[in-house]
Amino acid sequence: MQYRRVTRDDLEGIIALCAAEGWPSYTADRDLTWRALTAPGVYTVVAVAGGEVVGFAQMQSDGVIQAHLSLIAVARHRRRQGIGRRLIAEALRHSGGKRVDLLSEGGEEFYRSFQHRRLPGVRLYPDPPQMQ
Repeated sequence: MQYRRVTRDDLEGIIALCAAEGWPSYTADRDLTWRALTAPGVYTVVAVAGGEVVGFAQMQSDGVIQAHLSLIAVARHRRRQGIGRRLIAEALRHSGGKRVDLLSEGGEEFYRSFQHRRLPGVRLYPDPPQMQ
């Protein structure tokens, strides 16, 4: 298994993982996805096995104290092999920071396996939803 920073050649594999998770924001526009994965302050790491992207993690960081895990996905057939844990460790190591915050819509058991402190969170959206 190879863990390394994302390259443009990994984009199709990442989009396929996002599609499998039902994340349309990362599957609709390839160029937008690439920009998000490589924006300033973002470190995206991939796990590659046999030439196939089997996982990735996107970390945003100030490079000193605070990091935020924005996305993580591991192919279903490769889960529970330590890939997700290693992706988080590699992304944090390269992006900097002393702690990682995240919002989760699943994977609670996985996240609880790390040393952690549970805090309430809120996700803000700039525009109110359209009423129908």
